[in-house]
Amino acid sequence: MSEPVAADERLYATMERLLAGYAGRQACVIPGPRGVVERQDALDAVIQVAAVVDEAVHAGAIPADRGMHAAAMLIVLREFVQPLPPEWDGDGCTDYLTGDLAMMVAALREARQATGRKG
Repeated sequence: MSEPVAADERLYATMERLLAGYAGRQACVIPGPRGVVERQDALDAVIQVAAVVDEAVHAGAIPADRGMHAAAMLIVLREFVQPLPPEWDGDGCTDYLTGDLAMMVAALREARQATGRKG
């Protein structure tokens, strides 16, 4: 009799399938919402992933530039789930986040256009 598979193992396998589909430029089926995950759950998940990335960078398990990229992608996700408070520059008038997010999203869109990858 086989051991039961834990939920995190099944969800990890789902992520691996998404990665493989993305690499193979396969369209992802988009079903209706399941009604399970709420906004706060998504916010908590983003912070937990950020903590894992930060820990891996500090342990030398991944290069700092890869960790910084992963963290930047998490900020894009976080902004979509719930807008972040502004990060003001020295003059107190310019919100750094708006420009930085615009640059990251533009790069994502350009890469998506160049590769045709979605999902």
